Amino acid sequence: MINKKDAGPPSLLNRLVSLTTIRDVELFETSLLKTLAELLKINQIAMYRLSQTNMMCWLSTHSTNLIQDDNKRQFSESQEIYTSEIVIPEEIKSAQLWVETTKKPYIQLQGDQYLVVYPIFAANKIESLLSFELSHSLTEGEMLIITSLLSITYNFRSLLDESQKDKLTGLLNRQTFEANINKISTLTLNSDISQQPNGNEQDRRRTKTGTEEFCLAIIDIDDFKSINDRFGHIMGDEVLLLLSYVMKQNFRAKDLLFRFGGEEFVVIFHVPDQAEAAKALERFREKIEAYRFPQINTVTISVGATLISETHHLASEIIGRADQALYHAKNNGKNQLHFYESLLESGHIVEKKETGTIDFF
Repeated sequence: MINKKDAGPPSLLNRLVSLTTIRDVELFETSLLKTLAELLKINQIAMYRLSQTNMMCWLSTHSTNLIQDDNKRQFSESQEIYTSEIVIPEEIKSAQLWVETTKKPYIQLQGDQYLVVYPIFAANKIESLLSFELSHSLTEGEMLIITSLLSITYNFRSLLDESQKDKLTGLLNRQTFEANINKISTLTLNSDISQQPNGNEQDRRRTKTGTEEFCLAIIDIDDFKSINDRFGHIMGDEVLLLLSYVMKQNFRAKDLLFRFGGEEFVVIFHVPDQAEAAKALERFREKIEAYRFPQINTVTISVGATLISETHHLASEIIGRADQALYHAKNNGKNQLHFYESLLESGHIVEKKETGTIDFF
């Protein structure tokens, strides 16, 4: 007969099976945090996803708090995802230097707690830092659990990233768009992403958005058909590659960049307001106009944008508003940026009421 105390491996295997059914990167990460917290009995665990400069990061946390009421003991769990960059905390910076130099975990006694920081790799470089505190030094068994889970995470994330990326440009593909826009819409409503009852526990994932907004912009290469006709499809693909390269350089690592196929791209990014969004998009438009494409020389883009708001949060509404702004840009000289909100205010377009779904391009 199998003793229940020896049921660790099957339990771990079940958790791995659950993890690998997830197709959303952020949900996968928060589920990984929860799994590690439960296996290692950690009250709080955090993941710091590093920015390109390694000076800033995005933070995801999982916390477990003991609640005692009327002689009843139960645990309350919460998960939070911060959509704005934060400065890396000083204690994590110190660990970061050690991890980057040695490529090994950082384990340091601080007071009566051990600070543990593990590197998470992607494309052979450190992408994130996993951090938690323990009252004891890690055992060999605990270290094996962590390294095994992180190895599986690395391999699975690589497969997940590959399935979500456009083959030519490496940007996110159109299949991932609807899931992302629905998630962003939920965040805009400032509600819980999900609530999952677990016995007497309630698992909540919240997102910290502050006062900022999300902007969605559709980017379309002007006269792309004539580029293909005059220079051939190989040069057309070169234009797409170079534009996506400039796009990656212009926007932040956390911004969502999509290629929908053909010459159409979409970006979703977090901004304080419309004015700042317009600055970022106009800067990108100017960079493309100034860029010298081999043989073709000058290429221009038209951009239609909108803010994702509480009153307009359905995917069909959001993309429809940006598409109206893009249509206006295309029909008024091309090589320009227009916001739906500004066009509506000036009377250049009339608000359309969405009654159903629409096809994305």
